[in-house]
Amino acid sequence: MTAYVFERVHGSPPAAIHRALIGLPLLDGLTIALPWGAIVAAGPSAVPSLYSVNHHTDGAAPPCGPVPHWARESVAVLNSHADPAPGTRLVINREIPAETGLLTGAETAAATFLALRALHGPPAGPHPLTGHPAYRTALHARAAHAILTTPGTLEHVPFDLAAADLRIVIIDLGIRHSSTLPTPAGAAARAAAALRTSGPSALGPLLTDAHTFGDPLPDRALRTALDAGALGGRKIGACVVALAPAASVPKLRQALTADLTPALPRPPRLLTALPTPA
Repeated sequence: MTAYVFERVHGSPPAAIHRALIGLPLLDGLTIALPWGAIVAAGPSAVPSLYSVNHHTDGAAPPCGPVPHWARESVAVLNSHADPAPGTRLVINREIPAETGLLTGAETAAATFLALRALHGPPAGPHPLTGHPAYRTALHARAAHAILTTPGTLEHVPFDLAAADLRIVIIDLGIRHSSTLPTPAGAAARAAAALRTSGPSALGPLLTDAHTFGDPLPDRALRTALDAGALGGRKIGACVVALAPAASVPKLRQALTADLTPALPRPPRLLTALPTPA
């Protein structure tokens, strides 16, 4: 679809198109790649311009002057690729709503970087999100693994949910508040150690330990999910992210819908995921 939109907007097919996945921070420093992300299509142009599939009424945006919020990461990558920025048309398509609070911008930056590299060759220097954990996850994720990152290291940690018959369950509450509070210091390293020795189910209680209680709707959603069989979870963005047995997902959906719908603008939406390779 992104290639189709590019051709409709610009009159010719893209010369390059790349996708990068969302890095979900289960804990600060411990991330997995979700099956959804950002797609960026690129083609040569005398004058750089950007267009959003998700914000198509905004029209094209130049990489100078006021930059719309949806173009910030791509403009930063474009401007850091070369001086001056290479003539490029970009079409950006984010595969999950920004209202979930799960998009960090790193997935858009990674997809833009890959498209520009394919079109113009390697960049002149590093771009602004090189060290961002979600950016590194988008480029280096493996199936059945989480990624443990520090400023100077990246380690793949076994996290085979399919073999354990577990799923990450994303509970989209449809609420506007999307801040994610920091997790306790050292939580990611402790979780990685638990995954190595005890397997994926050990992460459940550690997620709950990292949840900051005090926000009534996410707190209620987490308690309902735990009562319905989830092994643990925490608020991330505008969602509650839980670890649950695959067999319990229908019960989770039923319990959350019954308990939360009266308090929400719409029934909660559930997505299930496994760690996805880049």
